[in-house]
Amino acid sequence: HSGANEILIKDVVINDKGKLKYVSFNQDINIDYLIRKAINKGIPLIFKVTLKIVEINDIWPGKTVLKKIGYYQIEYKTLRKVYKIQDINGKKYEYKFIDEAIQKISKVESLEFSFINNNKKNYELWLNVNLERKKLPKPLQVNYFDRTWYMNSNESTHKL
Repeated sequence: HSGANEILIKDVVINDKGKLKYVSFNQDINIDYLIRKAINKGIPLIFKVTLKIVEINDIWPGKTVLKKIGYYQIEYKTLRKVYKIQDINGKKYEYKFIDEAIQKISKVESLEFSFINNNKKNYELWLNVNLERKKLPKPLQVNYFDRTWYMNSNESTHKL
């Protein structure tokens, strides 16, 4: 099912640097007309990335052994007429055009997490992205139930 406001996580790559691992992925983010309008009014959109390491077990539901949250955001600076991006690692970028800015937030690069599978159990990495509605300005929160603001990704799962 592909809703208008879905975020599709794809091309997930996990890089292993010993204890530290880095996950990178691309997203198809469908930013519709209403959301573009909101961005252009200077409303910051903050996206939340949830990474979980889940122990997969035949007997009971998966047990989360690690949960890490990261954020990236896009905001239009009306005075300077630039789209400001902050990526998952807090780095800032500026773009003149909204499409370039959206292309930039579509790539999540090197979200760091620490995990060592010592006991050789079955682990999966679960990824999820959603628009943080709680962080939207109050007037928009009134219209909380407008489906436009429910932007959620598929649950992306990967063997570790």
